[in-house]
Amino acid sequence: MNKRAESRSERDEGGEISIPAGALWGARSARARERYAISGLKPHARLIDASVLLKKAAALVNCESGALEESVARAIAQAADEILNGQWRDQFVIDPYQAGSGSAHNANVNEVLANRAAEILGGQPGSYELVHPDLHVNYGQAASCFFPAAMRVAILLSARELSPALLDLERLLRRKALEFDRIVKVGRPHLRDSLPVTLGQEFNAFGSAIERSCRRIAEAGHGLAELNTGATAVGTGIAMRAGQSLKVVERLGQLTGLAVRPAEDHFRLAQTATDFLHFSASLRELSVELIKISGDLRLLSSGPQAGLREILLPAEVLEPHPVAPQALPPTSSPGLSECLSMVAYQVIGNDTAVMLASQAGQLESNVMTPLIAHNILQSMDLLRNALASFNQHCVAGITANAARCRELLELTDGPVLALSAHLGLAKAKAVAEEVAASGKTFKQVLLDQGLVPPEAVDAILSCRVLTQPGVVDTAGGAGDG
Repeated sequence: MNKRAESRSERDEGGEISIPAGALWGARSARARERYAISGLKPHARLIDASVLLKKAAALVNCESGALEESVARAIAQAADEILNGQWRDQFVIDPYQAGSGSAHNANVNEVLANRAAEILGGQPGSYELVHPDLHVNYGQAASCFFPAAMRVAILLSARELSPALLDLERLLRRKALEFDRIVKVGRPHLRDSLPVTLGQEFNAFGSAIERSCRRIAEAGHGLAELNTGATAVGTGIAMRAGQSLKVVERLGQLTGLAVRPAEDHFRLAQTATDFLHFSASLRELSVELIKISGDLRLLSSGPQAGLREILLPAEVLEPHPVAPQALPPTSSPGLSECLSMVAYQVIGNDTAVMLASQAGQLESNVMTPLIAHNILQSMDLLRNALASFNQHCVAGITANAARCRELLELTDGPVLALSAHLGLAKAKAVAEEVAASGKTFKQVLLDQGLVPPEAVDAILSCRVLTQPGVVDTAGGAGDG
């Protein structure tokens, strides 16, 4: 194939430039692709979806108003549908690190849709007589309002994908709470032995933390559902016909199923990125909870001999023992818990970048929007993928080590408090002293001395009564120890 057949020539404000023959992107994309070759990354899949959905909605509304010919609008809509169905995804070529308004991404989307629409109408890519990127695809829009609107829709689409993983984690934790409801163990505020709790109460608290995180993410998403589309650059909507912005948002809601709504104040959305900051913060708060939960699971499962070992994690990774590997069996590593913490740390780092970028706006725009979009969307990808594996291969397989919970509980004052309700405090303390002196268990001492009926001893020593409110009189004060 000769060189002429391998490329085509296009002209823009910068002059003539060569484009690969099969490319649907054009001159502006080619220049941006070369200028912003920073990370080697491509636009996020949900950002592509959101972008073409916005262009499709605008094209259909512009057709209804008479601003676009029906054949052109339908060709743009068909091209958008093809992209949404998985075609032409490789034609979106702009690095996430680009000019601050997202203008390069906007140009890329406009050119791909225009060239594909032209093909649908019988034309050729690069000849913009049938469908023009600016005059048709971008009609009534500007990159500085289009790109933030696309960001908002992309984040909402991605949040819809993250939600099932979070709900599944909460469901699994609540299920484990019910499963472990009758297993009593040592409570450890400040990592010191304290009053008994049930293992179920600990897991239910994990579930409640995730539930609240889900609620905060949903609340933050509500702020992102407000769209600035059609406000053209500064918020005045100067190039948009009256009522067109509302119609575009309504059509977009129909196409996506998202509860999007027009901006109450277009100028606020042009100036500030705090809606994105709020959403990113909700992901950071979730990450803090995940770090706490995954750390607690590692601590509760520590061992296998010298640790707490009150729960057993699934055998995720078997590694040779670091000392005398031939003599000792492989050990199970809590790899997925560690991995989830790494992901959470990365999300917190991404949130820091979003926070710094959000304060970088001046007057009518924020010039860090591509960075904000990239970090929030990456955070949700990481969380969704990490949770999918963590839920299936770790949480779902957690089991309780009831015997170990009971063994450690008997080393604390829990049994003394439980016995005091039946024998009085003086006799309960005397039993504890005998246990310490003889090396026998509480059960053995109680049976040997005939202090408790054999059929009642296990129920009394379970200490479960101590995990309920109002059982012990604390009028004299009860400390954390």
